[in-house]
Amino acid sequence: KNLVSVGELEITISRNQPRVEAKIGVKFFGGAENEISVKAQLEGLSDVRLRETYESATVLGRTVDLPEQIKYARELYVTYVDEDLLIVRD
Repeated sequence: KNLVSVGELEITISRNQPRVEAKIGVKFFGGAENEISVKAQLEGLSDVRLRETYESATVLGRTVDLPEQIKYARELYVTYVDEDLLIVRD
């Protein structure tokens, strides 16, 4: 058996900040599934560039705001977009 089992990643982008929420189910040592989620700001830098900055994380039902010193940010480049699908690379 695996020590950690990871489920499907679900990413939601909304109109209001924080705009990005990523959720994933995780089982530790074959126990009950726990949801881990991360919320991030998403800012448009140009027509094809976005900046994603992680704001908070929720683990085992507890939400923690990330301090400035450990906030992770990255630039994303849009390679394809239509009404149903957004493809980016970092």
